[in-house]
Amino acid sequence: MYFYYFKLALLSLRKTPLLTLLMVAMIAIGIGATMTTYTISYMMSKDPIPNKSANLYQVQLDSLNYEFADNDILPNTIAYQDVQALLKSDIPKNHVALGAIQTEIGPIDNPSIERQTLEVRTATSDFFAMFEVPFLHGGGWSEQDGKDAAQVAVLSKETNGWLFNGENSVGRTFYFGKDTYRVIGVLDDWNPLPKYYELSYAAFKKPNGVFIPFNTQIKNEFLTLKLISNYCWKEPDDQSFAALLTSECMWIIFWVELSNAQDRDQYQAFIDNHAKEQQALGRFPRRIFNKLLPLKEYLTDEEIVSDDSKMAVWLAALFLLVCLLNCMSLMIAKFDAKAGEIGLRRAVGASQNDIIKQFAIELSVIGLAGGLLGLLFAKLGLMAAANTYHYLHSGLMQMNSQLLMSTVMLAVVSSLLFGLYPITKASRMQPSSQLKSL
Repeated sequence: MYFYYFKLALLSLRKTPLLTLLMVAMIAIGIGATMTTYTISYMMSKDPIPNKSANLYQVQLDSLNYEFADNDILPNTIAYQDVQALLKSDIPKNHVALGAIQTEIGPIDNPSIERQTLEVRTATSDFFAMFEVPFLHGGGWSEQDGKDAAQVAVLSKETNGWLFNGENSVGRTFYFGKDTYRVIGVLDDWNPLPKYYELSYAAFKKPNGVFIPFNTQIKNEFLTLKLISNYCWKEPDDQSFAALLTSECMWIIFWVELSNAQDRDQYQAFIDNHAKEQQALGRFPRRIFNKLLPLKEYLTDEEIVSDDSKMAVWLAALFLLVCLLNCMSLMIAKFDAKAGEIGLRRAVGASQNDIIKQFAIELSVIGLAGGLLGLLFAKLGLMAAANTYHYLHSGLMQMNSQLLMSTVMLAVVSSLLFGLYPITKASRMQPSSQLKSL
């Protein structure tokens, strides 16, 4: 029976090709605009590491003075001298200090390839385990390499591609600024969205191309101020790197992985005790107010997904609503034009439910066609966004399988919802009055 209704739906659509095309186009345009903006917003706001996000915390310490304090808002970085103390704790499963620098790198054995200036992420050795970073070759540096400030590096798959032609480069060396560094690992594809371990400005930038030990940065006095959040409520004694390390400047991101609530409470007590000890030494002039900010709260506090992005989704949804209302008007006109046919079918025995089923299938076909065309429009919209916002991560502009299915389902369900009134109106037509008009 449903196959029969499907055949009737196709015949009906062929009889009014222009009207059918208009309805499909309206649905497709509305769906395309909505899913373009929703895809970007969804990819921005999704949980980047769902299997352990509940166990990851950013450490924020209140070492500010009263003049620079802003109520309960704390900087998302901490001072180097606090990092040194926190790294001594054995409570966290993993703990990571993060810095960032910028330098030129290039191949040693192929001088024809020009050096490139890259942003380099500096990190302590737990980085790769904490954030579940996949490796194609080799691995991360050991804790001892980190303590020794070894001149070793982990390369991204992309960086390894142009430096070493994508080969297994573990053990090979490359130019790193004025020095040479040895490759100990090459990452597999790893594109977390958002790039949650970073500061908010870099959350949607391309993945880091090079990683080196945090202590290597400290030993070599590498510093690129534009890549860090350097919050100094009290200026260093002088402009030297050594003065920065002993100052109150807060420029290092610090993350911990805590396995359960008990570990979290113990670590909270640990950082509070650290603050009390520092108060006795003349630091931390305000209250004891330190935060372990869960990953999801951090993403919210940093406003990783801007209000403008959310507003764009609502505007697109309103546009879809307008498209569907116009489509509903066309449905009413189409079904009114078929009044005689409806009356004839009712007269020969078709029930009201039969009419409803027939037109519901017809609208489902229209919705399905609109959804598939809407997918194409959404793809074109995402390509245009990728070209316009080329500095953003390309992964933001890609629909996953869940979004693809949701797009088609949204089109079909929307068509049926906005077709309820036209279908109900058509099914209630009286056969006698319609047969008189034939």
